[in-house]
Amino acid sequence: MELSEYRNIFEHEETHFYYVGTHNAVIELLKKYLPKKNGNIILDAGCGTGSLIKKIKSFGKIWGIDASSEALKFAKKNGLKNVLKASVEKIPFENNTFDAVISIDVLYHKEVKSDLKALREFKRVLKPGGILIIKNPAHNWLRGNHDIVIHTKRRYSSKQFGEKLHQAGFQIIQLSYINIFFFPLAIIKRLVESVLKTKPSSDVKSLPPQINRVLINIYNFETKLLTKGTIPLGLSLFAIGRKPAI
Repeated sequence: MELSEYRNIFEHEETHFYYVGTHNAVIELLKKYLPKKNGNIILDAGCGTGSLIKKIKSFGKIWGIDASSEALKFAKKNGLKNVLKASVEKIPFENNTFDAVISIDVLYHKEVKSDLKALREFKRVLKPGGILIIKNPAHNWLRGNHDIVIHTKRRYSSKQFGEKLHQAGFQIIQLSYINIFFFPLAIIKRLVESVLKTKPSSDVKSLPPQINRVLINIYNFETKLLTKGTIPLGLSLFAIGRKPAI
């Protein structure tokens, strides 16, 4: 990811509809799938600037790791202490440590050399029966200027990501697309970028408050759909995996 994008995320993560909606979705999935409602030990694998960690503290003790020193600089500005510099491919914790691992928009990154190795690391550090909540961008054909800025290596189909989770040894509880309502807008944007050959830039920008609120409400509505079943299409993929109890 371009270093400037970490500041951009830090400045928008508390308000921008994409981050607010994604974090709300993670919280709802924790409520649904994490057996204990508090007292857990949770890892945010690829914690970035740390806003999500602040929002899920009620669930237990939260640790964060990120491979970027720049990201961790902003995480510490967010007042976080339990954050370490580490790759998701080599997590510095013992086997069977965590009740849950959360990884939001991490495996897509070009710095993750092997997404399968990272998934196996998530499984290793989870306790038997522990859950993985993971989200990644979908559909390689949706690559655009934003992907250049954030150094996208891979986007996934539902089938591809399901196969990766199985190969890593996870039991798949749920695998679903999300952001179906934003899907047509993204396609139009990518087409415009392609035709006009526009300069690479981030999709994360300040929006008029009223529009931002509407988009948060749309995302929250999709989260309700997600907690009740599978969404057939969207910009991103959410998966819930469980480490076998034996």
